[in-house]
Amino acid sequence: MESQSAWQLPVIYVPFDGDIQGHFVDRGQILDFALLSVPGRVLDFGPGDGWPSLLMAPMVEEVVGVDGSTRRVKVCTENARRLGVENARFVHVPPGQPLPFEDASFDGVTASSSIEQTPDAKATLRELSRVLKPGGRLRMHYESLSYYAGRQEREVKIGEDRGAADILIFDRHIAEEYADHYQLLLDMSPDEVREVFTKHAAAPPFATPEVLSDLRPHITDAATWTTRHPSCASWLRLLQDVGFSSAQATYDGGWFAKRLFDRLPESKRPREMAAVDEMLRPLVEVVVTMERPPTTTPGEWEPWITAVK
Repeated sequence: MESQSAWQLPVIYVPFDGDIQGHFVDRGQILDFALLSVPGRVLDFGPGDGWPSLLMAPMVEEVVGVDGSTRRVKVCTENARRLGVENARFVHVPPGQPLPFEDASFDGVTASSSIEQTPDAKATLRELSRVLKPGGRLRMHYESLSYYAGRQEREVKIGEDRGAADILIFDRHIAEEYADHYQLLLDMSPDEVREVFTKHAAAPPFATPEVLSDLRPHITDAATWTTRHPSCASWLRLLQDVGFSSAQATYDGGWFAKRLFDRLPESKRPREMAAVDEMLRPLVEVVVTMERPPTTTPGEWEPWITAVK
């Protein structure tokens, strides 16, 4: 993908607008990540399009982004150059390989929905602990399958890759904490694929055998892979197993910013990014220390986690 965010990230791709709830939430999340190691050196594991790396950079000494995709590293580097961010750099490390950094070389590590994408989450946590300084903190956000319980346990997404249809099929096994993924590239347009679904009265998110049978002659490439998605309780056990001195599930800055945005009268809501940060920063500092129990309500994200080496 040229962009993991569909070119919608505030500041990185579109101007910040404090009237948009998503932008307000984004600042809460950026402050959340940045506050864990201000003003030190941060490793961002899996930066995507440069998030949160490029937005944290003005608040810390240096950000080093690590990604298993050469395209992601290229995109992040180009975005940093375009935005004039000079204290962020990006490094390609093949999935599952050791990080090319000395022991205890970072004050903090951030990871947004990335550790669970690696071949061995426990080994990844051990490696992240290795590069953290004593007392350094890992702040991680993860994709919990509990969010999809009872509604999107099986899902189909139809996208586009250079004019051709790109289909992603998700088969989520929530209790077992893993998801199977199937990707199909076809010599059809996305609209033509949707017509096949319509023909069989099987609108996404479901792909029936009849739909797949019709699409099969048009498949030009295919891949399948499995990702592990530990629950909050499983993550806390893994962090303890690899040697972190403490780990706590907490509320997060984005969770708080969304609720504040919804409750602020429009007349009192700041518009400019600096004013939003000024309002949110002292409150986020408190929120990220507040312990939150694992989510039990389907459709809600589980807590973020802070682990201290």
